[in-house]
Amino acid sequence: MLLFVYGTLLKGMEREFVLSDSQYLGPAVFQAQLFDLGDYPGIKVGRDLVIGELYEINRVTLDLLDRLEGYKICEENDSLYLRREVEIQRINGGGVQAFCYFYNHGIKNKNLIINGDYRRFRLEQETEDQWVLAYGSDISTGFLTERIGEVKAIKRGYIDGFKLTFQVTGKQVVYTNILYVGAGEKCPAVAYQLTLDQTATLDKWRGVPYNYLRLSIPFHAQSDHTSVVQAYIVRPEKLVTGLDVECDCIEHIQCGYKEHGFDESYLTKVLEDTNSFHVSTLER
Repeated sequence: MLLFVYGTLLKGMEREFVLSDSQYLGPAVFQAQLFDLGDYPGIKVGRDLVIGELYEINRVTLDLLDRLEGYKICEENDSLYLRREVEIQRINGGGVQAFCYFYNHGIKNKNLIINGDYRRFRLEQETEDQWVLAYGSDISTGFLTERIGEVKAIKRGYIDGFKLTFQVTGKQVVYTNILYVGAGEKCPAVAYQLTLDQTATLDKWRGVPYNYLRLSIPFHAQSDHTSVVQAYIVRPEKLVTGLDVECDCIEHIQCGYKEHGFDESYLTKVLEDTNSFHVSTLER
């Protein structure tokens, strides 16, 4: 059975250990409203986008979660949360049925988390400066600084379970993207420490929230330290594959790989896997 989580059960959060023996299936989204309840969040029925993670769990884990979430099957009126099976959209595209816990009491609208991402909300509560991932042309520090100015700090590493790919968004415009493919894949990436203004500028470049989502994911630095950072991932409904890719950003990516000491054969393999690749106009 499948489970969608959006709060303290997420990777990097306080209760992630509860799902340590469950299979992680990658990021996912659900149409609802997300609220800050103090020590944890809750969702209510709504039309916003809530960002979370999808897991495959067994009955033992489900029973444990029912207790943790205060869900009483025979006494729903007295439950803290209600467990329901709903349609979840995988970030890679495609919908699945999964269990999800809804808050069962009143919530003040002032506690609404507008971006729908609890980990990102927590990060931005701690400090205005944010660590933001680059895996495409922005992986070249020179190219990025042309867009947003000098950055404060850099961490080199990889995104576990994700693969670099080329996707189509908007009006047949091709951009770099990352897809979750499972354990064993390691996508080279760089985390840049950016100011609030720099992040807002990147949002405009990426077409957030219409083409890309800026969401939180775990990042492994070369120092072997794992942290939660923010990354741009194409919205599920914008994904298109199988089209010819015309790209002039490859030079920037290659430059970035050389700059940061990444294995260029990884990029070569990605390009070989991309149908009818041509160097022309991908990302500007």
